[in-house]
Amino acid sequence: MRLLRTAWPRELADAVSAAAREATGSKEDILAAVQLANGRWAAGTRTAVYLPSDSEDSDRRVGWERIERANWDSEASVLHIYETTDFGTPLRATELKVEDPGRFGQLLRERVDASIIVQRHVPLAGKRGVRIVGRRNPAVTDAPVTWNLVLDKGLEPDQPGVVDAADAALRQVRDEFGI
Repeated sequence: MRLLRTAWPRELADAVSAAAREATGSKEDILAAVQLANGRWAAGTRTAVYLPSDSEDSDRRVGWERIERANWDSEASVLHIYETTDFGTPLRATELKVEDPGRFGQLLRERVDASIIVQRHVPLAGKRGVRIVGRRNPAVTDAPVTWNLVLDKGLEPDQPGVVDAADAALRQVRDEFGI
């Protein structure tokens, strides 16, 4: 008999496995988890991060390729996680109040970095431009590439020509990398 020692409750592992089977048809094992100040949990697997939802009894499964970035505010003990959204709309922000993100924070950085396959800044107006990021789920070798475009401060999608220039920059990057 093999004993596994984890720092998270069995109920969390069971809930993540069930959610993964529902979303993907396969089981996912937790690689790291962190308990939040309110008693809830956030967990990460090879393919996704599980974040608390607005509902007390469920979590949201977010593929690593859908995480734009994360940062740790040590003074406030808050881990900020930003999800990608459609071009021109604000990023979805999740704040996790935790004592220390520990291994979960490390996993978050590792998996988000591993999801990026192309990142390029293309100037559109002087030095201001668009950051084009191609991402793929790092756990799935043939996963499709998702593209995100992030405008620099001072550029807005409703400004004349900005969306067309950003689309042209995306085509250029995709052609350059053959994606």
